[in-house]
Parts: sequence; C-alpha cells; structure tokens
Amino acid sequence: MKHYIMKALDTLTITEKGQAQFPASWRKQAGLMRGGPCDVRVLDDGRLSLLITPRPQKRRGAVGLLAHLEDQTVAFPKVNRHTMPFK
Repeated sequence: MKHYIMKALDTLTITEKGQAQFPASWRKQAGLMRGGPCDVRVLDDGRLSLLITPRPQKRRGAVGLLAHLEDQTVAFPKVNRHTMPFK
C-alpha cells in the first residue's frame, strides 16, 4: 500500500447533517469560494479515504464573456449588413 505525503495538513469538518466546510485555500484554488458541486469517490485503500474533485462550473450570464472572446484565436467572420426596407 502506498502512503501519500501531504505538504500541509488541512482539516475538513462535517456536521451532523453531512455538510462540510473545505479549507479556504483549496476552495480558492478550485474556484469554489461561493460553493459548488464536487464529485466524491471512495478509495479502496482500507482507510475509508475519499477523493474529492470539483466539477467544472457552468458559465452564468455574460460574466467574463469579453475576456473569453478576446482569448479566441480564430476571428469571427465579417457580418454582411443590409438596409432595412422601412428606412
């Protein structure tokens, strides 16, 4: 059995209702400062270990849209404009 060396020991608190508070440094790195879904898998190592992986967040609204569009490598095709018949 392989034991993994941890650089820093963080604490995870689970309440009676099963709610958990993850370490702030991990939530910030995973983009979960306001919460979000995570996948949890039980490892078969005989120590009841869990593997917790954050799920990718879906984009909401136009937050970060400009930065996303500026990062695109392919330009959008030029739009052909026409005059409306009532003008």
